[in-house]
Amino acid sequence: MQPLITRNDIARYRQIAKTPHDDKLNEQILDAQLLDLQPLIGERLFNKVLQAPEEYSDLLDGCIYEHDGISYTNYGLTMVLTYFAFARYMMFSSVIDTPFSVVEKLNDSSRPAEASAKKNIYTLNREAANQVWDNVKNYLVRTGHPDYTAGKTRQGGFRFEKIG
Repeated sequence: MQPLITRNDIARYRQIAKTPHDDKLNEQILDAQLLDLQPLIGERLFNKVLQAPEEYSDLLDGCIYEHDGISYTNYGLTMVLTYFAFARYMMFSSVIDTPFSVVEKLNDSSRPAEASAKKNIYTLNREAANQVWDNVKNYLVRTGHPDYTAGKTRQGGFRFEKIG
């Protein structure tokens, strides 16, 4: 699966170190795509975006759109994904698997962030991602996007099935 965002996309919204080593970051981006983004937009739309991201530039990059005579701004799924990926990166990036055990990277001239500080960064960025998502969800609903079904509820009453 291809990552939908890069370090540069994250750097547009969050302070992140410049480095050519993106293995751990890309791992967190893919996790954010699968575990955070896909449940929000639904499997059908998620797969279509992955297959042809260039066809979904308004959805990914954001746009201004009209609804009931009012102009709204869609912030875009890229922004949502950057906050989710950054949250995951802050929480899990220092944990590295080695042949001897799972370790946390340390060096002589620095001190690792406290677990509570990392958890706060994680939580705040996930909350921000969800707030931006609400904006993008409004865009999908207001424009009646044909591939967005995750937010639609089934019409009708209860459904019972006999088990056994």
